[in-house]
This record gives sequence, C-alpha cells and structure tokens, in this order.
Amino acid sequence: MKLGLLILLHLISVYADYSPLSYVDRPCGEDLTNLWLDVIAVVDNSRGMTVDGLNEIASNIASVFGFGTRIGLNASEPRTTRLGLVTYNSVATQKADLNQYQSIGDVFHGIFYALSNTVDTTESYLATGLELAEKMFNDQSVNSIRAHYQKVVIVYAATYQTKGEMDPESIADRLKMSGVKIITVAYGDAYGLMKSLSVIASPRFALSNLADSPGNLIVQIQISLLEANWLSAKMSCSNRRSNSSLATEFSQAKHDFIFNVVQNTTGFSPPYQYHVGLNYVSGLWVWTQPTGRQQVPLQKPFMWLSGNPQRSSTQSAVMNMQSGHGTGWQNIATMTLSANFICETYSCDTDNYCGA
Repeated sequence: MKLGLLILLHLISVYADYSPLSYVDRPCGEDLTNLWLDVIAVVDNSRGMTVDGLNEIASNIASVFGFGTRIGLNASEPRTTRLGLVTYNSVATQKADLNQYQSIGDVFHGIFYALSNTVDTTESYLATGLELAEKMFNDQSVNSIRAHYQKVVIVYAATYQTKGEMDPESIADRLKMSGVKIITVAYGDAYGLMKSLSVIASPRFALSNLADSPGNLIVQIQISLLEANWLSAKMSCSNRRSNSSLATEFSQAKHDFIFNVVQNTTGFSPPYQYHVGLNYVSGLWVWTQPTGRQQVPLQKPFMWLSGNPQRSSTQSAVMNMQSGHGTGWQNIATMTLSANFICETYSCDTDNYCGA
C-alpha cells in the first residue's frame, strides 16, 4: 500500500463513553475541565475601550476559564491550560507570562488588577499586541514540554488602527500559518470594527460583545476554545498513536465525504481507488478498529459495487473503486493491489489527550 491520506472528522456532540459498536463516528469531547491549551489574551486598553469595557473583559476572561478548567502546570495531569495576558495601545505590555497564573484564583486576582484602568491615549495598534503574543509563544511554549499544545490568541478590541508597518493582518496571517488559532471579540460598534477583526480571526472565530448577551459571549468563546482543542492528528494508520486505523464508512454521508476529500487531495487521480477498513474475518464483514478495540460488524447501508462482495476466501480486503461519478466497495485479495488508503484517528480533544 502507498502512503495514505489521514481523515479526521470533527463532530460536535459529546460521548464520554463512546463505543464504535453504536455504528456512529466518535464525536469530539467538550469537557471544559480538560482543556489543554496555551492561551494569550490580547486586550486593547486605550481610551476607546473605557474602564467599564475593561471590567467587562476581565469578568469575561475569568468566566470563560471559571468552569473548572485547570489553570497552570500540573505534573500529574497534562490536561491543563496556561493563560497569559497582553495589553496594547500605542505599545504592547506583557501583564502576565504563560506561567504566572497557576490557579483560577490567580486569574481572578491578576486579570482584574491588570485591567483596572485604561491608558491615556486614543492610539490602539493591534499589531503590537499580536507581535508580543507571538514572541511569548516562541519564548515560553515553542521548544518546551508544551510545544505540542494548541496555541490560541483571544483579541479584545474597541478600535482597529494601522500605521506604517504596524499591520495586524500580516502578523495574524503569520500566527495562523504557524498553527495558532485567533479568536477576536469586537467591543463596541466602531465603524468597520467587526469586519476588520474578521480578517484577523481564524474561520468562525470572529465574535462581538454586541451580538448576544454577555453570557452567550462566554459560551461562544468556550466553544471556540473547544474547537481549537480538537487537533488534527498526523501521520498514517501505523503511527504511534493507538487510536488510528483504516477508515470506517458507517453512513452514506461519510462515504461521500471521503470521496469528496480524495478528489481534492494531491496524490489521488481518476479513476479513484483507495483502501478502507472493511475486511472479512471469521465469516463476517467487519470494520477494523484501533488496536485493542472490538471490530465492528458491518451494518446497512451497504455501498457494494454490483457483483460484490465476491465469494472468495482470499478476497478479504475492501477498496473504494470509482464507478461513474461515485465510488463503491469492491473486495480484493490483501496486499496484492498497490493503492492509496484512507486513515482516521480519534481527534485530540478534552476526552483524548495526545502527548508530544
């Protein structure tokens, strides 16, 4: 078999005790107590934000992480979140590095103190705040024991200004290209603020404090953090992680989704053909599962091509073969046909911690 494509599905619901025997794909975890991230809040503290705005932001940050999220470092529990704080106006200031807050109590006291007042200037250059956040990640997270932790920036901005080389969009693009997720929160209704910040934000992560009640903004940020925690795992089915295997196709929707991805992936060409995880074992067609897990007997819907499955003791593996504008299953002899293959793995999330 050739090196294959790794498919990772990100679903929304929570199944803490998931079993593939349910014949649905494993949804991602949404347990806020198990968030494992490195987060830097980047807060506009120019006059445009106002003192009331800063107090609201301090309350928002404390509430977002106040639902049991473990703050700081814990030698016996890797699922923790570090929180740093940067303020910016004409310049940026590090108010808390990623190791300063070691409990939610530290966050409450530190955030409200650091965001107690605005600076006497109307200048507000987000570029300075993003640059400092980038430096903090490089100095305090990259090449550390937490290098594999997802990094997130939460921007709280009341205005959007650029000046000369201080262009926040290019810095945001650099951060996102390096894997950092950016959540933006527009505070107030300054002209074009939401539109400008949406260019800075990662997809779906541009928020506003005006859109909903404060409680809903807290939930929106928490959902964005959970999504950021749903990391794409890497490498092939034989990687070192135990939760990877050839792909299952429990539904027509997933069968079609995989085919759509294949058509848009370099290395695949028509007529499309690729291995999936269906195989014939002890008189039954079953879906292969990660090592140590029970294989799942085939259920409807069936996506067999006409004339399949062929009755042969040696044709116990299955490929998707293109037929017209779609694909279908064809059983083949194992290890006799070189083709790409489709893998899937449990996503790294709050229910599934993935080490470095």
